[in-house]
Amino acid sequence: MPSEAIAKNAVIRYISGSRRGLAQSLDQKTFFVIKAGRDDVNIVAPDHQPEPQVIATLHRHGMTYEVEINPGQEVWVNGERVADNRVLKSGDLLELGHAGPVVRFRLYPQGATPKKTLAEALADSIDSAKAEGHSRIDKAGRFLTGFTHDLATQTTVWFRIWMLILITLVIASIVVLVLQNYRFQKQLSSESLRLEGIAKLLEKTGAEAMTRDDLVKLREEMGTQLTEAVQRVETLEARSDATGNIIKHATSSIAFVQGQYGFIDPETGSLLRYLVTPHGILFFTGEDDAEDGEVVKINFSGTAFVVSDKGLLLTNRHIAEPWLMRSEEDAPNIEGMDPKILGLRAFLPGLQAPFETSLLQSDPQIDLAILMIDFDGINVKSLDLGKNIPGVGEEVLVMGYPLGISGMLARAGPNFLEDIDSESELSAWEVVDRLAEQGYIKPLASRGIVSQLSDQYIVYDAETTIGGSGGPVFSLDGVVVGVNTAVMKDFGGSNLGIPAAHAYRLLESISTQE
Repeated sequence: MPSEAIAKNAVIRYISGSRRGLAQSLDQKTFFVIKAGRDDVNIVAPDHQPEPQVIATLHRHGMTYEVEINPGQEVWVNGERVADNRVLKSGDLLELGHAGPVVRFRLYPQGATPKKTLAEALADSIDSAKAEGHSRIDKAGRFLTGFTHDLATQTTVWFRIWMLILITLVIASIVVLVLQNYRFQKQLSSESLRLEGIAKLLEKTGAEAMTRDDLVKLREEMGTQLTEAVQRVETLEARSDATGNIIKHATSSIAFVQGQYGFIDPETGSLLRYLVTPHGILFFTGEDDAEDGEVVKINFSGTAFVVSDKGLLLTNRHIAEPWLMRSEEDAPNIEGMDPKILGLRAFLPGLQAPFETSLLQSDPQIDLAILMIDFDGINVKSLDLGKNIPGVGEEVLVMGYPLGISGMLARAGPNFLEDIDSESELSAWEVVDRLAEQGYIKPLASRGIVSQLSDQYIVYDAETTIGGSGGPVFSLDGVVVGVNTAVMKDFGGSNLGIPAAHAYRLLESISTQE
């Protein structure tokens, strides 16, 4: 009977076997379902095959079909065995014989192209995988293959276009994610190297807080060494000759410089912070008022001395900008982060309160810098700078703060520890405040002999003790002939000073700017 006489377009879809994926329209009144080997069936008109091979017969029943099972044959519809007849509904799954071929019956509107929807493609692929797969992996592979094939060939053109657009977007998104992940991993690797250096520097410069036990241990480790040094310096100070006079005259003009610096993200301006976790130190950037994490603060200190009654202090550049000109071992890899001074102050002997300090100018070629403080009416003597370099064999006197805070703590008497015994822990800045209040901010001096000279450096020994970086180097007539810039570890040995004549260029450039 012509298809126009049928109100619905009936279709058989082959779910398994060699014809899997094919569709056959039912456009006649009756069809035989005939077994064709173990895994295949044929659906044909009655005049095409002899009667004994028929498993079932499809009869048109209104707008659908009815399946009639031949005696002795096994047919399951939606997993339920049918003994005689069953009127089929769109979507019914027919299994023809035990573990035999599987087909699906579907009805489409008259004149509509029998294309699959997404749900139909999914259902057919699942049932096909169940019918033909032997293991879970095999079934999964058959499902993916079948589902992809149906989406590509059995759906409408518009559906395929939309799917192509969707797949393209998904692929593009994956590519973007992969590239972002690659850049992130690369950045993370670089960040890890950089932050590892910062972590080591944090550890090397000391913790922010100091407990009383820390101070006691420090005195025990350094007490003998500093005691001998202090005794020798006291002997120098007690002398009535030029050495003693220089120390007495210069002490009040030699400042202890203390500071902290951190790092900021140049893109956001956020400070670098850290958290100590069981797995190590976690670094991140956050807003200035962030509650979580501590700001990375690298403590540093050094020596400077007054060179002008306008509040100018001369020191080393690596004191004013401590992230520069450090040894390769000490310097962190700060690529991608900008260092920033978080606090800088200077203490003068005999004064309890520090001076807020700022960097006025530094020399990019010579390790020198000028700091600025406001004397606020306090009368402080400036030290005289000489333009001549001392000769080899001449004596020099070096003054400064050996070993920074540690050196002053070691020189503090037992009463100092008793005074702060009630404090569970103190920050490095609070410790220096206590030292200043009790008069322990005082430079040490060492006397040595010039051994070598050049336009850039004065080399001298200092058998008594070493001065801190940035301290003045005096000739025995009381004139500053150099700025101590490189000191050897421990006490004694050879030290390097920059000729004071180089400081004139820096001071003149400041005068020109004014």
